[in-house]
Amino acid sequence: MKKLALLSLFGSVALAQALELKLEPMGTINVSGALTVYTIHSNNKALNDNKNTRYDVGSTIISLSKSAEPFGFTLIGGAYATPVVGVALSKTSESTDLFSPIPVAYLEYSPMKGLSIQAGKLPTIIGYESAFTYQNNYIQRGLVWNMQPVINNGVRITYSTDLFFVKFGVNDGFYTLSTTDPKPALEASLGLTPIKDGSIALNVILPDKNSRPNDTADPSNKREINLVASYTLDKLSLGADLLYVEAPKSDKANVPEKAKASGVALHVSYDLKPFKLSGRIEYVKDNSDAGGLDLVGLGDGNKGLTFTVTPAYTHGPLFLRGELSYVKADKEFTVNGKKDQTRIGVEVGFMF
Repeated sequence: MKKLALLSLFGSVALAQALELKLEPMGTINVSGALTVYTIHSNNKALNDNKNTRYDVGSTIISLSKSAEPFGFTLIGGAYATPVVGVALSKTSESTDLFSPIPVAYLEYSPMKGLSIQAGKLPTIIGYESAFTYQNNYIQRGLVWNMQPVINNGVRITYSTDLFFVKFGVNDGFYTLSTTDPKPALEASLGLTPIKDGSIALNVILPDKNSRPNDTADPSNKREINLVASYTLDKLSLGADLLYVEAPKSDKANVPEKAKASGVALHVSYDLKPFKLSGRIEYVKDNSDAGGLDLVGLGDGNKGLTFTVTPAYTHGPLFLRGELSYVKADKEFTVNGKKDQTRIGVEVGFMF
């Protein structure tokens, strides 16, 4: 593609390729995003769900980023859906309102190789799945993801080498800056990359005991220990996401008695371009507690098994994927008093 030279107040601007802007003296700005729509049909509506079938926008996202050399930034804006297996399907507008139309926005400084400092609205270090549907292998997130934080407001320091990485940060936990009495949280991660295309990381988030609930999390004082592993062998990718959650007793946090939950999710995908097949299996357990808190999303004291299979086809920027998910629980969790739920879904759109 021919370079298109322009003049601006910041110097010369060149469009080197469709999704890359070269700004002098700022540097290269990477542009990416997605525009997708989806539909999901449930045979049994989840609790608080008002529709068996949901038609909506999956993602209208644009991402702008610059590598920290030594200064950089990431800015992600738009509308985004966050459907979860077994849980009521919210409107995309309702999901977007949780973290605003600009869910990620942070500055980054890298004073030396391997060291970076990030500050702003940051994606969580907890978990395997992304907050944005188009970045996931599935249309719906899993119930393990449903227990995890999504976005934090804070500061994070990362040091990485070829063999390991360490992260430490201070943030607002489960987005508690959205409350009138924000509380701090500590986060930490230790990861190993002992082999090519393989990694394992232990992640921890420790919110303040008295963090008040908000629209993104109730309760929001959940202390979490998370183990994530991934490995890629040619076209085959494997992943694991293990999680332990504990919400300590606190009247200010609306936790009358200590509550616990746990879960494990296993992921597999096989990428035979232009086709890709992905699958997830989960087991989740919400421990019964005197306060009656539901940390998983299937009801207090419930436990369940979930399966998700997602075949996808990609042609250039265009993609189409279908999905079949199944949830089997020990106790009723649907509007019509069933212990299981089957969903089918389709998503279509393009990514750039």
